[in-house]
Amino acid sequence: MRLHLGTRRPFGSAASNRGTIIAIFVTIGLISIVSIWLSVKVTSGSEHRATTIEVASRQRTLAERYVKEVLLVREGRQADPAYTASVMAASAAALLEGGAAPPVNGDDDGTTLKPAEGSALRNEFAQEARLVGDMTATGEAVLANRPTSGLPQSANEHIGNLDPVQRLRVLAALASNVSLVAARSLTRSDEASIHDLITVQVLLGVGGLLMMIVLASMLLATTRRQSAHFRSLALSSRDLVVVLDQSGCRYVSRSVAAMVGRAEDDLFGNHLAEFIHEQDRPLLASVAATGKPAEFNFRMRNGAGEWRDLEARATDLRADRNLRGVVLHARDTTDRVQLERQLTAQLDRDGFASHLSEALEMADEEDEVLDVIQRATVEISQVTPMELLLSDSSRANLSRAASNPSAEPPGCPVKSPFSCVAVRRGTAVVFDSSEALNACPQLRDRASGPCSAVCVPVSFMGRALGVLHTTGPDGEPLSGEPVNQLTVLAGQAGARIGTVRAFEKTQLQASTDGLTGLVNRRTAEKELRELLKARHLFAVVIADLDKFKQLNDTHGHEAGDRALRLFAQTAKQTLRDNDLIARWGGEEFVIVLPELDRFQAVNVLDRVRHDLAVAHPGETARFTASFGIADSGQADTVEELLNIADGGLYAAKQAGRDRAVVGDESAVKKDTPADSAPETSPPEEEPIVMARKARPPIHEAADEEEPRPSGVQIR
Repeated sequence: MRLHLGTRRPFGSAASNRGTIIAIFVTIGLISIVSIWLSVKVTSGSEHRATTIEVASRQRTLAERYVKEVLLVREGRQADPAYTASVMAASAAALLEGGAAPPVNGDDDGTTLKPAEGSALRNEFAQEARLVGDMTATGEAVLANRPTSGLPQSANEHIGNLDPVQRLRVLAALASNVSLVAARSLTRSDEASIHDLITVQVLLGVGGLLMMIVLASMLLATTRRQSAHFRSLALSSRDLVVVLDQSGCRYVSRSVAAMVGRAEDDLFGNHLAEFIHEQDRPLLASVAATGKPAEFNFRMRNGAGEWRDLEARATDLRADRNLRGVVLHARDTTDRVQLERQLTAQLDRDGFASHLSEALEMADEEDEVLDVIQRATVEISQVTPMELLLSDSSRANLSRAASNPSAEPPGCPVKSPFSCVAVRRGTAVVFDSSEALNACPQLRDRASGPCSAVCVPVSFMGRALGVLHTTGPDGEPLSGEPVNQLTVLAGQAGARIGTVRAFEKTQLQASTDGLTGLVNRRTAEKELRELLKARHLFAVVIADLDKFKQLNDTHGHEAGDRALRLFAQTAKQTLRDNDLIARWGGEEFVIVLPELDRFQAVNVLDRVRHDLAVAHPGETARFTASFGIADSGQADTVEELLNIADGGLYAAKQAGRDRAVVGDESAVKKDTPADSAPETSPPEEEPIVMARKARPPIHEAADEEEPRPSGVQIR
């Protein structure tokens, strides 16, 4: 049954009604004009600032590019840092005083900027221009192999005495940071303008709404004489209007018919249900029978075959004798629902990224980082096979470092980072099917059959570390939010793994000798202090390679380096795991033997001498070593212990070398001037000076051994 509204006109025919309607439209028009004018004004200013932000942000990229090009030219490779420097300088001037910002080859076009406004912003751009000048001067000095210590620091950067390349990197980082601060200042200015615009528009909207409410009240007074049937529909009507009863649809508004692309008569009865999503049809039937719920959502297919989300309000007018049905007022909320989904996904992504960042910050070892990654894969998907492939130190091989514990690993067979398509492209790659023509070759001919895949590169500061790899059913790859989370995981994981590896490498370099791999003097000195402080028994040995100068002069410094490495390797293999051997300097070593006294240490050193005698490979000239020994029962300070051991070493040299001799503390104390002996042990922060007695020359050829220093500085 189709409802007929009769011939009554909605707003009557009186001239006063037209005046009210005109007033409503004039009010809406004025509000729209003012809103559009304000929007255009703010947008035009934002457009100018957006160009300035783009150029300011570009300065960061140019600074990094300039450093890379300087280093490339320094290595003899092709690059043009002078061009990059000129673009940076011209851009900095344009940002400050306005004018043309030059284009960047292969990147973007030039643009014209207005002068910077505001003292704070001008100061930031002026500081950037000075930093660009200092950075360019430093880059030119690096390329010309000139010292940079005398270069001016016009930006008051106070970066200290650094080597030229470090100075260049620091200046580039400072310039990048100033550009970022300026861009943020511009962004905040835009946000303030937009906030003011929103405030004004809200006020306009409220004022217009109040005005329209007054006018609408006047209009309603003229419509009270309308028929009850018309009034029931008009008062409850919204965008899409449908009247339902237990027999089906009794009325649809023209907007509904236009939406589904059918005539109104074609939708009466049960025909409207054909356009309702099958999961929502029981709900509509319940609403038609009971009038409840009062508010709900359902989906309807439009004429283009798209499902639209509708927000509906049900008004139960079954008791109204003029209608006898349930009136549905609905509006299309598809765009809003999609926006809400996007915002929800963004919030989930931000929450995931925040939690991941916090977890990675607490991971100090690479194994801990890999554990966080493994747990993150489960949070992304419990059923999707995922694995992290990382390269070894040579960057030539990839191996699985972590995988989703809830699913079988995908088992990607790629062997090296740059054999991976995602690593070469530097971005996430999605493959719908391993059988597709453009699929990764590594996905083909899998024992488990065709599959889809998502591969995300893992890198640190532009250096490829590996790839995050997932597989799924053929034709059904991960999409949407999981891919975004994988990208976040790959980015943060790469940054943390790279940072941990860099820190471990720095720590290793800081505590070891680069030639022999032994701990350095600082580490040995720290160990001696701790043993003395704990009052543990230990022996300390000073070892010196015999006739090392003659070995260097006869066979070359390379042979000398081999001898040092051979001694370090042999002694380390002979000593116990808890013994310590350190390279003290030159051909001199210090050995710490916990829980042994000076006499027990002689037997240990005899084994070292024996193992050294039989360990010579053919390419290394034969050599011997002499040892001086002391123990913690002979002295109370590190300085005294080392002086006693050094006295034993001196005696071993005089006795013919290739032997171990226990030092005599009384001889050392007697030969040390009284005023040079420290009253107390020096603090850890201060250097310790070992005072040695003057040695008479060894009665052998003068060139057989380097002259020994009169003192050794312990740093």
